[in-house]
Amino acid sequence: MRHILLIGLIFTSSFIGYAQNIIINGLIIDFETKEPIEFVNIGILNKNKGTVSNQNGEFNLEVSKEYIKDSLTISHINYYPSKIPIVNAKNKTVFLKPKMNELSEVIVSNKKKKNRKIGVKSYNPLLWLGGISEDNDIIENAQRINIPEKIVRIKYVNIYLRRGFESDSSFVRINFYKNVDNMPGERIVFENILQKKQIKPGWLQIDLTKKEIYVEEDFFVGVEFIPDFKNPLNVYIGAILTKGKGYSRRNSQGKWNKLQGASTINVEIEY
Repeated sequence: MRHILLIGLIFTSSFIGYAQNIIINGLIIDFETKEPIEFVNIGILNKNKGTVSNQNGEFNLEVSKEYIKDSLTISHINYYPSKIPIVNAKNKTVFLKPKMNELSEVIVSNKKKKNRKIGVKSYNPLLWLGGISEDNDIIENAQRINIPEKIVRIKYVNIYLRRGFESDSSFVRINFYKNVDNMPGERIVFENILQKKQIKPGWLQIDLTKKEIYVEEDFFVGVEFIPDFKNPLNVYIGAILTKGKGYSRRNSQGKWNKLQGASTINVEIEY
């Protein structure tokens, strides 16, 4: 009888714990084309709880009832953001309105161009940072970049991937942020920079030479590895302790946290 009672208590406790959570699922749709939008960031702003939509625009998120009065922030670089109260978010189809296409200004100059690699170019073989979330959320690692001139063109982003995981493919998204008090602020490049790459240990290069991306102030470059929704992936980014300009956030819409060192991310620029 004692064993039966104990099992009953465990079952009841588990049921109560489950009942305290809210299961949210939905679909993200382009307001104009009515097509699903993939890899949309979805989360509770600054609460470190979120997810990302899959390639069919679908998302699932489980949150505690303590967030019942909060709202989901839904954002994508190509669309105006949307907020939905969590109490109304179950089985929700969300239509996002696309932003107007803004063409980057192309800068023409006759002076001889210089090329330079800026950021973290070395790594400690004993250090690394997780690059992919285990629960279909987004992990983003960012590195501060100090530019030598008023205007530079960004040609490549390089990320060092540490050994210890099997080779696979993944979508990689690059974001650029304003430097605000030495931490990532608002975005400064309004373009969805997404490339599918072979992911394996060693240097991974994102080619931006066709993008005509220019910046005129110090900035942060952020790197997101989109999780595989069917097969779990592992990605480990190299790291170093001697560079104190790194930040990371472990959830969509989550808070940026300063690293003791930095992730091994650098950019190649032309000026």
